[in-house]
Amino acid sequence: MWYFLKRNKQVAAMLGVLGIAAVVVIILSTRTAHRLAADNASDETEDFSDDPYIFSTHKLPSDDRFMPSIGNGHIATNIFSDTIYMNGLYNGRKGESHRARIPSWANIRLNSTLTHMPYRPVYSLDTREAAFKVRVDRDRSIVTQRIYAHRFYTRAIVNQIQVVAKPHDPNFIHHEIWIAIKQISGPSSEDIEFRTPVPEIYDGRTIWSSCGSTKDPEDPSYQPLPVDVCAYWTSVPDYLVVPQHGSKVFTFVMTVDKNKTIARQEFIEVLQQDGEELYKKHVDHWKSLYHQAGVHIEGNLHLSKIVNGIWYYYLSSLPSQHTYHPPEKYYGLSPTGLARGGSLLDDYEGHNFWDTEFWMFPSILLLYPRYAHDLLQYRLDMAYVAAELAKITGNKGYRFPWESAYTGTEVTQPCCPEVAEFEQHITGCISYAARQYLATTRDEEWLKQGGCSIVTHIADFWASRAVINFNTGLYDIESVMGPDEDHSNVTNSAFTNVVAGYSLYLAQYVACLCKSYYMAKDPDHWADIAWSLALPYDETLDYHPQFSGYERGEQIKQADVVLLGFPLQYPMNMSTRVNDLSYYESVTRSSGPAMTWSMHTIGHLRLQDDKKANDMFNKSYQGYVREPFKVWSELQRPNVGAVNFFTGMGGFLQTLIFGYAGVSIHLDRLEINTPQLPPNTTNFKIRGIKYLGANLTLSISETSSTLVVESLDDEWPLTMNDGKYNITLVPGMSVTLSGSGPFKIHSTSWKECKLPEDTIGHNYLRPNKL
Repeated sequence: MWYFLKRNKQVAAMLGVLGIAAVVVIILSTRTAHRLAADNASDETEDFSDDPYIFSTHKLPSDDRFMPSIGNGHIATNIFSDTIYMNGLYNGRKGESHRARIPSWANIRLNSTLTHMPYRPVYSLDTREAAFKVRVDRDRSIVTQRIYAHRFYTRAIVNQIQVVAKPHDPNFIHHEIWIAIKQISGPSSEDIEFRTPVPEIYDGRTIWSSCGSTKDPEDPSYQPLPVDVCAYWTSVPDYLVVPQHGSKVFTFVMTVDKNKTIARQEFIEVLQQDGEELYKKHVDHWKSLYHQAGVHIEGNLHLSKIVNGIWYYYLSSLPSQHTYHPPEKYYGLSPTGLARGGSLLDDYEGHNFWDTEFWMFPSILLLYPRYAHDLLQYRLDMAYVAAELAKITGNKGYRFPWESAYTGTEVTQPCCPEVAEFEQHITGCISYAARQYLATTRDEEWLKQGGCSIVTHIADFWASRAVINFNTGLYDIESVMGPDEDHSNVTNSAFTNVVAGYSLYLAQYVACLCKSYYMAKDPDHWADIAWSLALPYDETLDYHPQFSGYERGEQIKQADVVLLGFPLQYPMNMSTRVNDLSYYESVTRSSGPAMTWSMHTIGHLRLQDDKKANDMFNKSYQGYVREPFKVWSELQRPNVGAVNFFTGMGGFLQTLIFGYAGVSIHLDRLEINTPQLPPNTTNFKIRGIKYLGANLTLSISETSSTLVVESLDDEWPLTMNDGKYNITLVPGMSVTLSGSGPFKIHSTSWKECKLPEDTIGHNYLRPNKL
């Protein structure tokens, strides 16, 4: 992803042309100054709840970017925002494409007289029930507002306000209880041509509807027509009235869909529900989701809340599994989720980057493989566009764009053409995600429905990018940019060449898996190229230069070469891994994103340097999580960057699952190596690990680690090797993991296909591999 500080170079370039005054105007008009402003003490408020799933405060953040979001994978919004976004709804041509803004007719607020002195409201994000709540204890009543995106009725955002009268002196005359409220839908949408709202009466209530179309299709070649969208919402009065002795729940609803009939049907269905039953159905579906898996931490409330917040935000942007109407096609998981995406500077316009496959995907895959399938399906759906991009850039196979949205075309902003041109490693990262998916699922149906094709066509792309160097006898990949976006148009980026090599090897393996129904031409040719790809290595200093010609001492933006150690798990000498980590830590700029330090954490854990790992772990989140609602920023305080930054969350989850828990995914096995507790915790559990249809729970305490086999898939019997013995796993079994491991869980081989060599740059000797 081309993070904000990369773009500042564009601003700097303007100084000489426009003059300082003009640039100041540009900066202010684009909110750049706001993004980089230091946080005041009042920007973050205290979370006083002692429940690990509930974040509560008496005072909302002064910076509304740190407000939490609600969502269900179809629609999402930030709390008290006048904007709603919908899955797959974008507006703007190519480089201007962004999520299309829908006015939030669901934005209902209690009157300020209720939320200021003398009352002291409690604002809570309940991640267990997936609802934002406002509770005001008044003289004569208790008012509770619940706001949620329904998990079953996924076209609906629901506002419920409950007013409960307090007992009072019967001899004292009271009047009715009046609660002032206000609907704040904001200005008209600049993205959608909504027609004038139409009122009607339904069951004694006034309801409104409006339909419209996006203004600018993303790419006329792939989207000849704009996209339609329709909204229904209930009328909102100025006051709610409750008898002096009574109580009542008022329900307000807004539904949104591309299909008017679906929007209306779901709206009417929700209106007919009893208020409490409607809420219970929402909560039950969330409970079902949490029942499938979870990451639990004890002994460190703050850390536990951060983890629970991450999964809440992730699942809020992923599609519901059981819905009233069938879900629409899913358009991917962007770096700030579904609740954001309207602007370039704050949220990357809702586009898909390598962030999805490389940073978010691995943890989602291990606990919620169905969602991992949905994320890969987005890439499969866009493969025909990737084929065209490869063709027009003079290559073969599939080349996926750096930024992708509705059509799958390149939608990177015009400001940064070098990123779209050179940062081609995203194509290899998609293949690496497919590799992990196949390793943990052996999903034959996915292979048949396009998996064979996407893997082999990605290999064709890299084969066409590799050019033989007759001086070295190795293949070079020129004109690329690695994750470090401070260096562009380089040759033999170490990271890029390894993900390219893995892509080539994977295609050889998949060609064997698919040979009964998919023909691949000369699959060994892919492996021959991978074997002979150049991999920069300095034998004297025993480390990997970032690319050919890298000058030692040059500052870099973020983790790049260290990603070879993890997530790529490329085999190397222990001394090389130590040197890579030490050197690149010294030249990585402090303003980089959180994922850098997450990967350094895992690196040091794998080297059994626990003290250094703990230091890096603390660095990976402490400067990025904003209170009270555990919203992540892209950049460390005092800077902000993109909000709510799913990419940083993904790196952090990997430190827990693949770092401290010691889990690692390989094509032929799942390993657990040296499981240990994260800093300042007493118990750590990963529940619902999915491997080849099995459901496993890994529990780690101060004295022991255990693996519980919750269930197994009959098709794939599992055996665990503890270094001495092979243990046949059976449902209900609890295995104590004695020692550091590795504990290798494996099944029978898959179709007797030979595993790939996975060696890049055959001249690079590794006598003492990690």
